[in-house]
Amino acid sequence: MSSQSPASGKRRHWVVIETGANQAYVFASNKQAVNVGASELIFQAGTEWVKTAVDKINEGCTEPVVEIVVAASGKALLLADDANTGRAVVRAVTRRALDEAPGLEIWGTVDPDPVADDADLSPALTRAYQRQAAWRSRRPSPLLRHPTLPFTRPCHYSGQPSTAMGEEGGTPYPRAASVDAAWRRRNAGRDRMAGKLGNEAVVDAAKLADGVSHAGWVAVMHADGNGIGGVFRSIADSYAGPEFLDNLGAFSRALDEVTVAALRYAVDQVTDRTGWLLPLVVGGDDVTVVMDARPAFEVTATFVEQFARTAAAHPVVARVLTDVGHPGLTACAGIAYVKPHYPFSEAYELAEQLCGSAKQVKQVDPSCGALDFHVLHDSVGRSLDRIRMPLTVQDGGSDRGESRLWPGPVVIGAPQPGGWAAAHDVTRLREVVEALGGGRGEDDPPVLARGALHRLRQALLTGRTEAVRARDQVSVWAADPAAARSFLDEHLLVAEPSADRPVSFSRILGAVDLIDMAAGTAPHAGRESGRSGDGDPRVRQEVAA
Repeated sequence: MSSQSPASGKRRHWVVIETGANQAYVFASNKQAVNVGASELIFQAGTEWVKTAVDKINEGCTEPVVEIVVAASGKALLLADDANTGRAVVRAVTRRALDEAPGLEIWGTVDPDPVADDADLSPALTRAYQRQAAWRSRRPSPLLRHPTLPFTRPCHYSGQPSTAMGEEGGTPYPRAASVDAAWRRRNAGRDRMAGKLGNEAVVDAAKLADGVSHAGWVAVMHADGNGIGGVFRSIADSYAGPEFLDNLGAFSRALDEVTVAALRYAVDQVTDRTGWLLPLVVGGDDVTVVMDARPAFEVTATFVEQFARTAAAHPVVARVLTDVGHPGLTACAGIAYVKPHYPFSEAYELAEQLCGSAKQVKQVDPSCGALDFHVLHDSVGRSLDRIRMPLTVQDGGSDRGESRLWPGPVVIGAPQPGGWAAAHDVTRLREVVEALGGGRGEDDPPVLARGALHRLRQALLTGRTEAVRARDQVSVWAADPAAARSFLDEHLLVAEPSADRPVSFSRILGAVDLIDMAAGTAPHAGRESGRSGDGDPRVRQEVAA
């Protein structure tokens, strides 16, 4: 079998360059300016650094000896005429990382076996990925480069061994090499994101150290596309030769364009605030941003909805999805509402887990996206399962089902009527927010007073029997008993399909949290009592509005 590609007449070797442990690198510090700079370094590693190395190698050649197929944040796929040329690119990029981004995990692999022919392009790429994974498993962690010795002063921001001093607010602080490198890139990262999402919305460069403007709460939002990996695998199965290369690169670029356009559309809907957004990761189908909690829910819901619409309208995405037989792209998101000084890395982990929870929608209605959210009143980080354990109430015994006191996942799209997804439709949650006071004036009072909501919260945490009793009581107390009863019958405990036993969920408590966040304050914040850090809402003391 020939080792040359009929399309080019050249021996071609796949080169894979990737960064790893990106989350640990970006969120090694709780300083948001450092997070922005670290994210910018990851972006540059897969784009600018790779392009610079390739341009230098191709300089003076009548025909390019290295071809860039994909160059994205933290990832590049190349085809080199020979293995040594591929190694030269890897050497140039990784050496630059040592100089400009110490602590960044980045490695490259050159497949020593050339592509056999055009039909072998996709299988050869798979082999290169497998070789890359094997090398990665044997590669020591960058943390071993800088062991903490007794005489080493710890970094003020990350706890890693410091290598430099830097000023903040006129005070010098020790910095680790990785933090110092990210700090120098913070303005470049901010400006790149502001160019994509709007200068007014993104935190001003002079205020990066202060973070986003807020009214007592901030939201960390993480979003991810659904089934994107499957689309890339389908591209490998559906195309061959130059067509495979063209569509792989075109779809990768188009996906980035869709994500940025959808987020920009959502951000542009907020016109009454400045400096309320700090994007950390916006690339491919991944989004991680910090924002003022007040517009966070609607911004996220709008992004998820617009992602599907923008993808469907993008000519490249639409063509590729048609060719591979994919119904359409959707996204899911998680929102962690936290206090401004809550450890950012833990808030991100919660947002990521909430995004994973939202992805349940893929199993029910793949045509829809979804989001999930949680308002965190604890000062101690815990997993989402542990956080929601007290909010899962058994209805009089394990054989009688359970009640889940949160409304998520909140489905966004056009779900099939009458099913699980329709019960979790975002429009239903918005109805509850509106009825309980969201956007209402003095002449249009909420259907239930705050004291009634407090009574319902206590009852819901006890079980279905007590919740039904409380429903009857607060309906009688309401200014319009009939309207209150109808509202509670529809939203207090909503039955949803379950394979083994009855399960219900409530829209009430989640809607109250969203109202509090939109107002910029939560009346029960800081008023919890009981065991430190257990976060059990059954021991909260709330003040009736």
